[in-house]
Amino acid sequence: MSEDAVAPVVAGMLILAVSVTFFAAWNAYYVPSMKAQSELTHLKEVETGFLRFSSDIETVASLKKNMRLSEPIPLGGGDFMFDATKSGGTLRVQNATTGYMRILIANGTPPTTTSSILRFSNYSYQPVSNFWQDQGYEWSYGKVNVTKGTLATPLQFTGMEDVDYGVTGTLFDLNTVPSEESPAGCSWMNIDVVNITPVAGYTISSGNGNGMLVLESTVTSQQFSNATRMTVRLNPYIPGRFRTALNNSINQRLDVSVFCGNVHTTYLTNGDIRMDFDPIPNMTLNRRTTEISLGAY
Repeated sequence: MSEDAVAPVVAGMLILAVSVTFFAAWNAYYVPSMKAQSELTHLKEVETGFLRFSSDIETVASLKKNMRLSEPIPLGGGDFMFDATKSGGTLRVQNATTGYMRILIANGTPPTTTSSILRFSNYSYQPVSNFWQDQGYEWSYGKVNVTKGTLATPLQFTGMEDVDYGVTGTLFDLNTVPSEESPAGCSWMNIDVVNITPVAGYTISSGNGNGMLVLESTVTSQQFSNATRMTVRLNPYIPGRFRTALNNSINQRLDVSVFCGNVHTTYLTNGDIRMDFDPIPNMTLNRRTTEISLGAY
């Protein structure tokens, strides 16, 4: 065989070998690393969205107004110019099985007791077919956690023991109005509380496109004339540090807001706070509830 005929064959085989090596390296290293980098960017966007929505909830709970706010959350990621395959994810809003606080109001003659249970829903994101790690996020009791399987750690704090639960400062407020007939007493008391629940039918959103977390708040009022007693009861089974922070916040509101001779506050051994009202002057309680509905779209 002529050497002139062999040379092109050898050259072609070398080119083929280089091409195969290049595409093998491309598929083994470059594509996975680019998809992982894209996934990291995607999860950072999810994280930012969760932090913004957490701030939105705290703002709405503090303002106690009728409002509607939303935050886009990318459900999937991992795509780049040379590979458009995307991972997916699931947004979920979960209702609290029990309330975090109960307000009991007794009024009338003879007195009847009205009970209102206040709940604290949470929302979460879980990845599906992730190109990096199965890292999710969860908003629970006012803090954002990074999750992986059953493990969770707070995003903005070193550990669970460092979480300050600042949202508790927005969940209960109280102010009084002095009585015109008896300036040493009070005839009117406003109690502001917050209830966070899911939107019926919109508790889950999944896929690899863009999801949306939406909150809508409405403020409702209910008045109780001839009030004789109000009891604030915290659920003993909610996280201990959240319960402590909420209890401290309520105590501060009572210390600052109640300057009424006809109001008698008792701190019970089981953690309940009871307020008894003298019959003169007549006390009217105005319970204002900020109803915050959370939805995943």
